[in-house]
Amino acid sequence: MRWPIRIQLLWPMLAVMALTILLVGAAVTYWRISQVRAQQKDNLQRVATTLVEGSFPLSEQVLQQMRGLSGAEFVLLDGNSEIVTTTLDISPEVHRRLREVSLDRVLDDLVEQPKIVIGTRQYLATRTPLVRPLPSGGPGSLAILYPEDQILAEAHRAVWPALLAVVAIAVVVVVVTTLLAQRFVKPIRTLGDRTAAIARGDFTPLPVTPRDDEIRDLTVAINQMTKTLSQYETEIRRSEQLRTLHQLGAGMAHQLRNSAAGALMAIELHQRQCPASADSESLEVARTQLKLMSSYLQRFLTLGQSRPASTDRLALQQLVCEVIKLVEPACAHAKIELTHQWPEQPLMIEGDAETLRQVLINLLLNAVDAARAKNGTPGRVIVGIRADENNRAILEIKDSGPGPNQSVEGRIFEPFVSEKPDGTGLGLFVARQVVEQHRGTIDWRREQDLTCFTVELPLCSTAL
Repeated sequence: MRWPIRIQLLWPMLAVMALTILLVGAAVTYWRISQVRAQQKDNLQRVATTLVEGSFPLSEQVLQQMRGLSGAEFVLLDGNSEIVTTTLDISPEVHRRLREVSLDRVLDDLVEQPKIVIGTRQYLATRTPLVRPLPSGGPGSLAILYPEDQILAEAHRAVWPALLAVVAIAVVVVVVTTLLAQRFVKPIRTLGDRTAAIARGDFTPLPVTPRDDEIRDLTVAINQMTKTLSQYETEIRRSEQLRTLHQLGAGMAHQLRNSAAGALMAIELHQRQCPASADSESLEVARTQLKLMSSYLQRFLTLGQSRPASTDRLALQQLVCEVIKLVEPACAHAKIELTHQWPEQPLMIEGDAETLRQVLINLLLNAVDAARAKNGTPGRVIVGIRADENNRAILEIKDSGPGPNQSVEGRIFEPFVSEKPDGTGLGLFVARQVVEQHRGTIDWRREQDLTCFTVELPLCSTAL
């Protein structure tokens, strides 16, 4: 059986509050009834004192007036307990009962007085001796009959407002307690729904409430867990994609490398056998493209490597020059202006020449493709090298292309993200991996009308 937390919170609170309200209501009711009885007793005592100690004659008219003021009935008796005057009809049986009522100067608790039934009403009876003698000269007494139903009516009139107030308070307490329980349970239910959504793969973070309490702490913890799970899922998905791609393409890449190497050797053999065509531009372009193909295939085969294959001291300018020579034919064919600028003093870095060459080739070819995208306007690609004050080499490759599309500009270094219809989205991802393996950073920005990719690499300690 499901036992919601709202009920677990609500029922104990309501039970405690209901018990408290009942006890308070009972105490208020008892206090009000006691107060009414004491007030009735005091009023009746004052009336009795006025009558038994007064100097005026206790005629029927006087007793009737006192009856109207106090609500009690009066019977004046002589020394022999015979009726002198009365405010109501007295039967012999009632007369006999009145004779049995003891004389008392002070009224006790009305409820504890003897009870006498007259007609359909029940009265509480008491007798008080007169201070002054009767006009006939003898002693007398005054019997006071107070209707019991009048005591109850007065008690009800006094208690009802208090009971209504208690009921109103109880209703308010129930409503407020229910609202508070609902307010407390609502964020818990929201957290439960959010946790279920996380289990379904929705990693949208929860809004954090401004109130600093345990619910806020739990929300922050769930958001942190969501962020961590999202990162784990992204990494796992990326690793699975790369592993699958590597497994499926490794064999094909090896075959393609062998074919490219065979074609390259055939061209070189042809150049040696036919010296007249050795300087042919078309053969040189073919050789360049085959070298690029081998480089791309090598890069594909090294996906996921955690560190460079080797570490050597390299002159960054020389490495860039080698790559520029490889892409110059592509720039000339696309009528793109390729310029470079760097300091005369060599900037020495440590790293693997092959993997860094792959990074430079990828960035330069991307720049060439981007510069070619401007229809009718000659494209430009600018390569710059400099050293900064933090002993780091700065390589900048700028192009006059439109830059990455807004939909992917924040994810261009992620795997499988590409704007090109035939792109794999692995070039910049591998470039970032290689640069980070060399303790460097790679980033991009728009600079006026140019797109600038920046690679920062640490210089050797003896480079400057």
